[in-house]
Amino acid sequence: MALPGETPDALAEALLHTLASQSSMGLFIFDDGLDLVRHHAGQLLAALGEETGPADRALLRELLDDEAYDLMRQVHRDQEPRHGYVTWRHEAYGERELAFAALPLRDPDGRPEGVAAAVVDLTGEIDAFSRYDTLHRGDAIGRSLDVARIAQELADTAALRLADTVTVDVLDSVLQGRLPHPGHVRENLLVRRVSAGAPKGERFPAAFPLGGRHGFPHAGPFARALSERRPQLVREAGESDPWLALAVERGLTPRDTRSLIVVPLIGRGALMGLVTFYRGADSTPFSEKDLSTAAALVQRAGAVADNARLYTVERAAAQLLRRSLVPGALKSTATVQSAEGYVADGGQAWCEVIALSGARTALVVGDVTAGGVRGAAHMGQLRASLLALAEADLEPGELLSRLAALTSRLSAQDEDASGQDDPAVPVATCLYLVYDPLDASCVVASAGHPAPLYGGVEGELSAAAIEIGPPLGVEYHAYETARFSLPEHGELALYTDGLTSVRPGGGESGAVALARALASARGSLDERCDQVLDALAPQRPTGDAVLLLAHTHPLPSGDVATWELDSDPKGVSTARKACSRQLAEWGLSDLSFTTELMVSELVTNAVRHGKPPIRLRLIRDRSLICETHDTGSCAPHVRHAAGGDEGGRGLFMLSQLAARWGVRFDPEGTTGKTVWAEQEIPE
Repeated sequence: MALPGETPDALAEALLHTLASQSSMGLFIFDDGLDLVRHHAGQLLAALGEETGPADRALLRELLDDEAYDLMRQVHRDQEPRHGYVTWRHEAYGERELAFAALPLRDPDGRPEGVAAAVVDLTGEIDAFSRYDTLHRGDAIGRSLDVARIAQELADTAALRLADTVTVDVLDSVLQGRLPHPGHVRENLLVRRVSAGAPKGERFPAAFPLGGRHGFPHAGPFARALSERRPQLVREAGESDPWLALAVERGLTPRDTRSLIVVPLIGRGALMGLVTFYRGADSTPFSEKDLSTAAALVQRAGAVADNARLYTVERAAAQLLRRSLVPGALKSTATVQSAEGYVADGGQAWCEVIALSGARTALVVGDVTAGGVRGAAHMGQLRASLLALAEADLEPGELLSRLAALTSRLSAQDEDASGQDDPAVPVATCLYLVYDPLDASCVVASAGHPAPLYGGVEGELSAAAIEIGPPLGVEYHAYETARFSLPEHGELALYTDGLTSVRPGGGESGAVALARALASARGSLDERCDQVLDALAPQRPTGDAVLLLAHTHPLPSGDVATWELDSDPKGVSTARKACSRQLAEWGLSDLSFTTELMVSELVTNAVRHGKPPIRLRLIRDRSLICETHDTGSCAPHVRHAAGGDEGGRGLFMLSQLAARWGVRFDPEGTTGKTVWAEQEIPE
C-alpha cells in the first residue's frame, strides 16, 4: 500500500534507502541476466573501511565474487530463496565474515524478472562471540591439579578461536612447586616450554620444542612482558625486529609471526611464565579486544596454575613425610606370611606386620581420613604410638584405648596451636589383631574399622564377629577385645573401606564381595592381592584401598618345650639342666651358656618375687625365646646396683645378654604375667 501522495515506486525507493542508510546491510537488484542494476551499499562499504564514491564499484565487483553469483544463479533457476555465509578476504581490510541472502524477483504476472540480494557484515558479531566463547571455554581450565596439564588446557582453549598457535613457557621452579621472588626478574630468565596448541596443525615443530629450556635475551615483547609484568601486543611484526630474528633462528618464519600477544603468567604476585599467542600472515592481526581476551584468559589460568603449584608442594611434602614414616616391605614371620595391595587416593592408609613376644604376630591396618601434610603427620604420630604400645605387649582392646587417649590429646594440642576450635580434626580408623601360633587363636579390636575376614586357606572367608568401636578422633573411647580361632592353616584379610566402598553391582556387602573375590583369586599372595584390587577397587576410589592378606600356620609342637616348676630355689638348677638338654636336641648347644644364665635369672625372679604355679617355656622360632610365667602381678624392672649392693644385677645382665626382653600380662579376666627374653639363632 502506497503512502498518500506517493507512488509504489517511490515507496520502494524510500524503503531501500532507509534500509541501506540505517544499517550495515548492502542491498542489490539484478535483472533477468543477473546484471547489477541498483544497489544501496554505502553503509556496508563504510563498515568494510571504504569511503563511498567512485571506488565502490570496484570494491563491489570484488565483494560479489563467483561464489555469490553461483548462489544467485541457483535462485534465478529454481525460483527459491537461498542464503549462505561467505568469507571475504581483502588485502586492505583483512578477512571478513559476510552473510549473503538472495530471493527471486517476479513481475505482477509471476514471471521471473531478476534477483534481489542482501549482504550483511557479521565480522564484529562473530569476533564478539568468539571472545565470549573463548572466555567461556576458559572455565574448563584447571580441572586437573597439574601445572603442565593446565598449561596444555590453556593452549588448546586459546588455539580454538583466538590464535593460530599458542605456546606456554613456565619456570622450572613452578613445575617443582616453588615461586621465584616477586621482585625484579632477569630479562634472560630461562623458561621451559610445557605446552603448545595449534588448531591447524603444528606450524613450527623445530621452534622451542616441548621440554626445552630457552630465554628471551633481546629487547622486545617477551622481555618487556617479563620486566613490566604486563601484556604486550604486536599488531604487525617488522622483519628487522631483533626478537623476530631470534625467533627465525629457532625455526619460525616471518609469516608465522605476523602478529602476536605476549601475556605474563602471574600467581600470587610472582611471575610463573609467559603465554604467547601467534597469528600468521593468512590471519587478521590481533586487536586491542583480542589483547583483553587473552589477558583475561591467562589471568584465569594463572590462578588455577598457582593452586596446582600449591597442591604440588603439599603433595610432595606429604609423600616425603609418608615415605619417611611408613615402613618398607612387610615383614613376614615364621608363622605368618603376608602380602599387601594398595591403591592410593590422597588418604593416609597404612598396614603393619609386627613380630611380638612368644612367637606371636600382630597385623595392623589403619587409615587417616585427612590428606596432605597434616594427614601424613597425623598418620606418623599414630603409627609411632602404635608401635610403641605394641612393644609393651598390650592386648588389642587396651592398646586401642590408649591410642584413642593419645589421639584426643593430639587433637586438643591442634586446637590450642590454631587458637580456635577446629571441626576438621583428622579422624583415623585402626584394626589391631594378634595371632598366636601356639594355639592358632586370634585376639582383635577395632576402632571404626571393618571386621577382618578369616577362614581356611581352601575355603571361603567370613567376617569375624567383633564389636566395632568408634574411630580414633577427638573423644576418648574404650575398646573391646574379641577372640576367635583359625584352622590349622588359616587365612586372614584386613582391609580399608576404600576397597569396598564402591562395588561392581552394588548389591552385596563389602565383606561378602571381598570374600567372593578372594575365593576366585589364584596364585601367590601377591598375585591374589593384585587380582582382588583389580576386581574391587573402583576407578574413582573414595579413599585409599588397602588389602593385607596373610597365611598362618601353627608352630610345630616339637619347637616348644614346657616345664612346670616348684617355687623352690633348687628348681633353678633343674631348669638349667632341662634347657641344656633341649638345646642339644635342637642342635643349639652353642647357645647353652647364655641360655642357662638367662633361665637362672628368669626362674630366680619368679621364685623370689612371683607366685606359684611357675612355668618355664622354650620356643624355637626365628629366634630362641625363654619365658617364665607366674601368677604374680609385680612387674620386674632393671636396677642400677651400686658397687656394694649384693643383688640387683640380674635383670641388667639379662638385658645385656638378650636381643630383646620384656613383660606381658595375661588378658583381662586372668591373673599373672610372663617375663620373656629372646636371643638370635645363628644361621
